[in-house]
Amino acid sequence: MDLMIQSTVLDTIEGGVVLAIKVEDLSIQAYIVISKIDLSVVEKIIPQGIFESDAQVHVAGLSRGADITEEIVQILENMESGDVVAYLCEDALIYGEALAALGIKH
Repeated sequence: MDLMIQSTVLDTIEGGVVLAIKVEDLSIQAYIVISKIDLSVVEKIIPQGIFESDAQVHVAGLSRGADITEEIVQILENMESGDVVAYLCEDALIYGEALAALGIKH
């Protein structure tokens, strides 16, 4: 599926950025960081209030050898407006690929 992804940087966080993402009629927030792929990282980067809200929190570990764009699109296709996603990128190269896939020049 070819998605028109529009992203805007909302904030910088330790190891990455927070993006507002629009994909057709979908509006979500994404946390993209360079990090080990570990769920405990998600609790550190996403504010507690989001976990207490009605938003679904999606998590994806992005690593070498994977089709980064495909993994990102698969997650986006399963999200609803208001949801939040955390992309944990294995290294700086993967982080750059993830940002590019989300329409951000890095």
